[in-house]
Amino acid sequence: MGITPHMLVGAAIGSQSPNLWAVFSLGFISHFMLDLLPHWDYLNAIKIDKPSHLVKIFLDAVLGSLLVLILILIYPQNILMIMTGLVAVLLPDVLQFLYNTFRFKILQPFSLIHHRIHYAQKISFWKGAPAVIVVSIVALFVLIFL
Repeated sequence: MGITPHMLVGAAIGSQSPNLWAVFSLGFISHFMLDLLPHWDYLNAIKIDKPSHLVKIFLDAVLGSLLVLILILIYPQNILMIMTGLVAVLLPDVLQFLYNTFRFKILQPFSLIHHRIHYAQKISFWKGAPAVIVVSIVALFVLIFL
C-alpha cells in the first residue's frame, strides 16, 4: 500500500487517543494490517534503484503530507499524537528500506516478517485500487468527523 493511505491511517489513530504509547503501538501494528489487504503497489520492493522510484515515493509522500498538514491546520489540538501515529505507521517501511538498501543483519528477521505479512500477489491497479481508496476514505472520515 502506498505511503498516503498509511499516513492517513496513522494520523487517524493519533487523532483518537491521548495515550502516546497506544498511538505508537496501534500505528505500528496498523501498518501490517493494511499490508495484509489485497492492494496495488507502485513498487515491487522498498528499494530505490531507479529515478522513477524516487519520483513515485516523493509524490506519494508529498500528497500524504499535504493532506495531513491540512488536517492538522484544521484540528491543531492533536499534533503530537498525529505525528506519533505518522512515525509509527511509516516505521516498518523505513526499516524495510534500510534492510533492502544496506543489508543490516539486525533487521533481517523484521524484513522476513514484513515480507511474509505483505500481500504477496501482484495485482493490477484496477483490482488493487479499491482497498487503497476505501482505507483512505475511512481514515479521512475519522480525521474529519470523529
